[in-house]
Amino acid sequence: MKQQVAAGILAVSMIGGVGTGVVAHQLRPDDDNAKPNATASTTATTPAPDKVSESPATQTVAPPAAPVLQPASSLRILPGQVGPVKVGMTKAEAYATGYFDKDVQSKNCDAVERLQWKPAYQGTFDIFTLDDGEVSAMGIFKAGPRTRSGLQIGSTYKAVKDVLGEESQPMEAGYSQTGLFVNEGDSWIGFLFDGDPDTISDNAKVVFIEVTRGRLPDLMRDGC
Repeated sequence: MKQQVAAGILAVSMIGGVGTGVVAHQLRPDDDNAKPNATASTTATTPAPDKVSESPATQTVAPPAAPVLQPASSLRILPGQVGPVKVGMTKAEAYATGYFDKDVQSKNCDAVERLQWKPAYQGTFDIFTLDDGEVSAMGIFKAGPRTRSGLQIGSTYKAVKDVLGEESQPMEAGYSQTGLFVNEGDSWIGFLFDGDPDTISDNAKVVFIEVTRGRLPDLMRDGC
């Protein structure tokens, strides 16, 4: 009887030992199947940072540089042109040169001037525009601005004739005045003198200069 009990105890112990051994084997920390996959875990739990791009709204754009304005006396008189301003320019193109204000109430006439020379140039130059603001003519009233040959307000009739040559014939310009003209293509300069073409002297002085394009300067300035 004791042997049967002992045998039963031994059998239970063996069964218990096997069961315990199996469980212990499955939980051993050095078991490859029990190790956490560190690489996989790190990759899965650490997302790559988003690429940050600069928003266009944060970019700083420098304003365009203002045009460099020259003194009135430095502006060259050319056929159809004074300094950088050309007859035929649109209102926007002329305004962009920096030499003009736009849509200014006239001081002398009940009208709005589409383009007006800035104050430093008024009295030396004027400007005429078409209804759409295109530059149609410019006049010069004071000495300082010169042609390539050095002609200006105050130059003599003889000096102008010597530069323009015999092909430039004097023309009556109204009010007993005389005009001499020179062109490059369809662009013109006209020089006005006091005195009739038949009696004008070599010492007569240029009193007005006008530049145009597509037509002979009329050398007239009447009121508004």
